[in-house]
Formats: sequence, structure tokens, C-alpha cells
Amino acid sequence: MNTAIAQPAKLSEIATFQWLLTKSYPGSRVRTAGWCIAIAFGLAQALASRHTMQADGISYLDMGDAIIRGDWKMAINAYWSPLYPLLQGLAAWAIKPTPYWQFTVVHLVNFLIYLFALACFDILLRALATGGLADGACEASSCPFSRRALPAIGYALFIWFSLDLITLGEVSPDMLMAGFVYLATWLLVMIAKQRAKRFWFAVLLGLVLGLGYLAKAPMFPLALVYMGASLLLVGNWRRALPFVLFEIIVFGIIVTPWVTALSRSKGRLTFGDSGRINYLVNVNGASPSWYFQDVGTGGGHYLHTTRKIFDHPRIFEFATPIKGTQPVWYDASYWAEGAVPRIHLRTELLRVINYVKAYTHMLLSTQAALLIGFVVLYCVGRRKGVSTEIRACWPVWIPGLVGLAMYSLVVVEWRYVAVFFTLLWIGLFAGIRLPTESGPRNVARILTITIVFAIGAPMAFLAIRDSASAVTETRHLQWQVAEELKHLSVRPGDKVARIGGNFAGDWARLLQVMVVAEVPRSDAQEFWAAPPEVQAQIIRKFTSMGVTALVAQIAQDETFRPSGMWQALAGGTFYALPLRHSEGLSKSSEVILDHALF
Repeated sequence: MNTAIAQPAKLSEIATFQWLLTKSYPGSRVRTAGWCIAIAFGLAQALASRHTMQADGISYLDMGDAIIRGDWKMAINAYWSPLYPLLQGLAAWAIKPTPYWQFTVVHLVNFLIYLFALACFDILLRALATGGLADGACEASSCPFSRRALPAIGYALFIWFSLDLITLGEVSPDMLMAGFVYLATWLLVMIAKQRAKRFWFAVLLGLVLGLGYLAKAPMFPLALVYMGASLLLVGNWRRALPFVLFEIIVFGIIVTPWVTALSRSKGRLTFGDSGRINYLVNVNGASPSWYFQDVGTGGGHYLHTTRKIFDHPRIFEFATPIKGTQPVWYDASYWAEGAVPRIHLRTELLRVINYVKAYTHMLLSTQAALLIGFVVLYCVGRRKGVSTEIRACWPVWIPGLVGLAMYSLVVVEWRYVAVFFTLLWIGLFAGIRLPTESGPRNVARILTITIVFAIGAPMAFLAIRDSASAVTETRHLQWQVAEELKHLSVRPGDKVARIGGNFAGDWARLLQVMVVAEVPRSDAQEFWAAPPEVQAQIIRKFTSMGVTALVAQIAQDETFRPSGMWQALAGGTFYALPLRHSEGLSKSSEVILDHALF
């Protein structure tokens, strides 16, 4: 008798996971098309951005190098999370690209991470498209929308938010974190749907949340949300507590080594300082941004800030003790140590209101097709059933709302919140249920086509533009600057200084030099307008620091007439003043200044 009972249960479990092992599920053709389009569009963007880099990306690459060579003093960084730089470091170690191909390898890794996020999203989408979360969910014949149209809208949403908001040109862990968010949400769905396997889903949830935290620190507070959601999904508290306990244990095993290393490094308990520093800069108004001179409305004081070595124009020096291509940006948690964020309710409330307005504007503008389509489908559908199923889909859309709310407290960049918009819309559309009559089903088809076209058409144009750019834009400007600096006797390991330009020093990373001081872009024009004797005084300060070259990136709004020994780089986009005493250069700093400034 026991065998007769166990056998059907086993068959049921096998059937439960069949959708993970086969493509034969409703919407499989849409799935194939979605994957093909996502890969094609993503590859086009990756190729178009193969030479791009940002300040964040340079820090991640420096951190990856430190991890690979075992330089843990440098690698343990409370501002940047370790998993993304580890992946980039492993790729660089395995491929060993030349400077020209270094950024291309970075974007290859980004593309592979994009495929990982796509696979994670696909798992979540399939779980939602193969059955509702409400008890007694309707049969296939009465649920045509979610089973047939949800994949089409889902893949369109993924492509849009991944390639337009996160983008593959951004060298950051946001795409990697998005993949873990999709996986964690899928596990919540499976905990809700499959009671027999809840223990293993709970263990996997702890693992995924832990890896997500190693990808990006905001996953730590989000992990509490997901664990709380899993507790509610089980329902019975006595039955649920063991599951959550195992989630916490697995999560703790994954995160404890990194949290312990950070806490020992900082001398206090911390899981990361990115939230604290962003609050100081974006809410408390610490200024000037990332040079950490004034705590603004924050408390405390900086214990070891960057050094301001000149007032007009302002020049900041940061040669020691932090290493890396751009020490001022490699470990912001060091420079900001001692400052304490302070919450001012009125300021915080105004900030949240402004971000809610920004979210609302996006919903009513770029996401209007989604909003209108959802409202119409809700009205056309069986309202009672729709409301019930939407409420049942809360494990999907509630994390989306929580993520949007969490970032609105500090700072919102669209790449940060893209994954949460995806969860919000997928969770809402997954709850749509329609009658079996042909009228509502025809309306659903028309609306689905309209929504997919509204989302897909701009992305198709973007893909065409990226494809054209990948073919026509073959110039690697930053590599060219690095190569021309080599001809000016700037060598790997040298110290250089900068005037103006973008915050990222891509050329410095390719040349393996360290930027130890700079004139911010806001003060660059003041430098160029200064009398020759003031410029000479500034350059003497640089030479006394051992700087071998002064590099200027010229903005369109700056007036600069190069003279003397200033050398044009990359066709005049950059200029360099060599300061090293070598063959072909002056033997005296005074002669160098005379040639450079007069």
C-alpha cells in the first residue's frame, strides 16, 4: 500500500520539473525567438562598446588583478563587491590580452554575464508561464494570456531593461546582480508552488542570496526581504522556521568570510560601505564629490581625506596610501572613513518624493504601453480571478516594489532599478486571467502585439545602430593615447597627473600608470586661464611629487591653446606635458616650464 502511494508522488515530482528539462511548454516558439533576438541585440551592443570603460570599471579591474595575484590587503575593499572583479580577473588571467584587447575581454565577460541573466530570467518566466500561484488556479483553456502572451512580453521586457537601462557598455556588476535576483525570485515561486521540495529550494535560496551579495552589497538587505517572503509562503510558522533557518545558515556560510575580512579591515562590523558613502555624497551633500573634503550635513569628520595642495584652481593629491590606477576612486571607504551619515527627515522625504515622481514619469512615458495594456487586460479579464492571481503573484512583484523603494532612499540610477521594474511588470502580467471567449482572447493578442512592438521597435533601432557602430567605429581612442604617452617616455608604474576630462582614466589603466593628483573638470578652465607663473607653480608641485607627465583631456567648453612642450595626443582630444628628465627633454625643470608655458 505504501508503494502504491509513493509511486504516483514520485511521478508527480518528475512531472513538476519537466518544464526545466524540455522546451515543450506553451510559448516555446516565442522562447526560441526571444533567446535569438536577445543574443543578437546583446552581441551587437557588446561589440559596439568593446572599447568603452568607466571609473567604476577601472576599480573593478584593479581589484580583480589584486585578487588573482593574492594581494589581499588591496583586494579587501569595503566599497566594491568581490564576485564581479573576480570574474574579470580570471578572464584576464586566462586570456592575457594585450592592452589593445583588454577592454574587449572585459565586455566579453559582460556578454557572458548577460547570457547568465537571460538564463535566470528564462527559468523564472517559464515557472510563471506554466501555472498560476493562486490556489485552484484556472486550467489552460481559461488562462490563455499568461501561458501564451507572457513569454512574448517577458522577453521584450528583459531585452529592454537589460540593454537600455543596465547596458553591456557599463562595466559594473548590475547585470550579474540582476541574474541572482531573477534566480531568487524563481525560488520563491517554486517554494509557493512545490511543497514537497521546499527544503531544497530554501537551501538554494540561501546560496543564491549569498552569491548575490558577493556580486553587489545591496543584496544583503534584499536577502532579508526574500527570507521573510519564504517564511510567509510556507504559511505555518512552525513548519516554516526550519526552512528559513537553513536559508540563513547557507547564506551565512557564503557571506561570512567576506564580511569578516571587511570588518577586520575597517575595525568595525560592516557588510560594505557603499550605501553609507552614497548616502553621504547624494543625501548629505558631502563635497566635492569623491574628493571628500566637506561632510556636508553628515556628522563626524574625515580621518584621512585626499589632500588639497592648491586652492585656485583646486588640485587634489592622493598618491598614498591607496594603490591602483585611480587611488581616489579605488577605495572610497578609506577616504570617507570617519564621516557619519545623518538622516534628516525633511530632506529624506523630499528625496523620496522626487524619486517617486521620476518613477511615475517613467511609468507614464516610456512605460505607458505596459501600463495601458495591463489596465485594459485587467478590465477585460475576469476581475475576481485576476485580483486573486495578482495577489498570489506577490512573491514576484513585491520584491520589485521593495527594490524600487530601497534605492529611492539613497540614489536612483536606472541601471540599479532595471531588474526591479522587470519583476514588477512580470508579476503583474503573470496574474492576468481571461475568459475563454474569443473576444477577450483577441483583445489580448492585439494588446500583446502592441506592447511587444512598442518595446521592441526602439530596441531594434538601437541594435541596428550598435551593429553599424561596431563595424564603423574601429578607433580605440584610449589605447591610442596610452601608446602615444609611451613615446613620450611614460612607462608602466609611473605617476601621472590629470587636468579636467572625464573621471575615468582609461588610458592610465591600459598604460598601467597611477594617477596621483588632478585638477577636477570643474576647475580645468581656471587652470588654462591662470597666468604662466601660476601654472609654473602648479607644475612644480607635480614635479616635486615625482609626476612624469601631466595629461589634459580637453572639453568642448574649454579654451586652450597648446604651446611649448604640450604634445597633442589622439588628434588633439588629449594633450600631454612630459616632465621626466630624459633624452630629448630639458635637463632642468625651469627650462621645461619655460618651454611649456611661453
